[in-house]
Amino acid sequence: MPTAAERNALLFLAAVAVIGGGVRVAQQSRFAREVGQSEQLVGARRPSSSLTDDATLGDRAIAAQLAAIDSARAATPARRARSRTGASESRRRRAAAIDSSPAGEQPRLSIRKSSERAPLLVDINRATRAELERLPRVGPALAQRIIDWREQHGPYHSIDDLRHVRGIGPATAALLAPSVTF
Repeated sequence: MPTAAERNALLFLAAVAVIGGGVRVAQQSRFAREVGQSEQLVGARRPSSSLTDDATLGDRAIAAQLAAIDSARAATPARRARSRTGASESRRRRAAAIDSSPAGEQPRLSIRKSSERAPLLVDINRATRAELERLPRVGPALAQRIIDWREQHGPYHSIDDLRHVRGIGPATAALLAPSVTF
């Protein structure tokens, strides 16, 4: 005779099995509905009756997938053209907004070139916060952490020492390496 705990465990397993079977049936019926809808859109023929129902459903599923691929391929060039047009249009609007600022006033939008962002060389042991912020991927918070680490632990000796600062990982260190000296 099973104990109460064993009966509860068996009931739980039976409930999981029933729910799993129900989900499986629901997924199959949903799949069949979706294949039927895409078949109507594609206009695919129903295979000959000599095939089993599973083969028919499989053939319809493949036809639906091929139709989806074809429609995606057909839509891709149009999407690319729209994205290119939209990007160049937004650039033109930004340039117009900068150029249309009244004389004597600073433009609201400032677009920095990459050559303005990265200085030639920065001595990481002597640089001020403003100089550090000119380095690529270094903002005000990271510049302050670099200075704080330098004040607590002494001067940096290599790029590996710079990686001790929170926020500077291998990719950022590799990006900073040509711009800093020690």
